[in-house]
Amino acid sequence: MLPRILASVVVLAAVGAAPATSLAAKNPETDRSLGPAAGAGHYLPGQSNTYKWHGCARSDVGWYPVSLLSGQQTTTPSTHRYVTFTVNQGRFPYFSWKAKAGYSICGAEAFATLSGPTTKGTELLAWASYRSLATSGSTAVDGRETVRVHMPARLDVEDQPDLRVFEGQTVGMSSFQAIAVYVKKKG
Repeated sequence: MLPRILASVVVLAAVGAAPATSLAAKNPETDRSLGPAAGAGHYLPGQSNTYKWHGCARSDVGWYPVSLLSGQQTTTPSTHRYVTFTVNQGRFPYFSWKAKAGYSICGAEAFATLSGPTTKGTELLAWASYRSLATSGSTAVDGRETVRVHMPARLDVEDQPDLRVFEGQTVGMSSFQAIAVYVKKKG
């Protein structure tokens, strides 16, 4: 399975997709009226989290200590300016987070493995929006993720035709590599 995940990550930079239809009327990256749980399951094409979520540009990223692709120690450092992360290796929740004093959470994004029954064993390591509360959040405490990612009807699959199985599908999240949490100053 590992080579298929690796092959899928390579194509992410070339993916150009429209926003999920449930959020098409509002841009989740810039719309400050959206709460931290709004838009969970919005697929984010590309190999990095967005520069803004729900109008907030301040963010911290917590990384899982082991790379899902190589099995080696993660070399990208986590940041802790606005958010405190707890990362549990091998137990649930994989990630939990809490906004530091003076900040509230605008939203979260997860770098996770996406797959489902219709993807025929193919997994895609990608960014998608995730749910949070205004002051804290976590991945599923029992490991049963309920956030479903709505994939665009068209992906750039020229170099990766096996990714067609994701087009227009709703897939689940698992194996979290990182969580990005966006914050704003309170008040």
